[in-house]
Amino acid sequence: MDLNNKELTISLKDFWKIFLKRLWIIILAAIIVAGTKFAFDTVTYTPMYSSTATMYILRQDGEVSSSYNTAYDFSSALSVVKDCDALIKSHTVLDSTIETLGLDMTYKQLYSSVSTTNPEDTRILKVTVVADSPENAKLIVDKICIIGAETINDAMGFEQVNFFERGQENYAPANKTGLKTYIIFGLLAAVLVYAVFVVIFLLDDTIRTDEDIERYLDLTIIGDIPDGNGGRRKSSGYRYGYIQTYDTSDDAENKEE
Repeated sequence: MDLNNKELTISLKDFWKIFLKRLWIIILAAIIVAGTKFAFDTVTYTPMYSSTATMYILRQDGEVSSSYNTAYDFSSALSVVKDCDALIKSHTVLDSTIETLGLDMTYKQLYSSVSTTNPEDTRILKVTVVADSPENAKLIVDKICIIGAETINDAMGFEQVNFFERGQENYAPANKTGLKTYIIFGLLAAVLVYAVFVVIFLLDDTIRTDEDIERYLDLTIIGDIPDGNGGRRKSSGYRYGYIQTYDTSDDAENKEE
């Protein structure tokens, strides 16, 4: 707020006063948002379970390899990990998995439930499947890796892909929302509400104190005039009234209130 080209100076004390004055609203907003998120998750929650299998790209041709060949094998294996990643999610592999297991889902649905990770500088490819039960998750991920290894070997002529570790049945839901998420939602709501009150404060041009009168109206305060009706000035500031001045050349001038 800028009246008569006067700048408003905001101190940390002002921000602290805003925070304390609106603290109960800020806390209430945080509780409402976090509670709403919790209620929504409770009503719409469907537990999903994950299982992870491991594929390993290695030398398995039985030849005696020199240190040069070993280094070459490692380098070439690393270079095809991304290709293997793409082939695992291909129509050939996933459609075959759906047909073999008789799954009631489309390619896109199965594709969205499959994820892969490759630890840095390793020949390991981890395949994770999320399904509606631990048993289904394990069954699907194992079948994807078996068909995937065969498909990769046939398509790339790179017969060094091993199904190293089968998936496990994990009975802990993979999509359960943790307490941390609700805390984050509550904090975001609190910050947003506080920011709104700060903006309202900055845009409020109500004259509240004697200093505001001097700053914005370029008038000097001589003194306070008591209210004849016994009222007190409202805490919200000067909303009505006039600054009283005197004309020394004419004492008969009426006072303005």
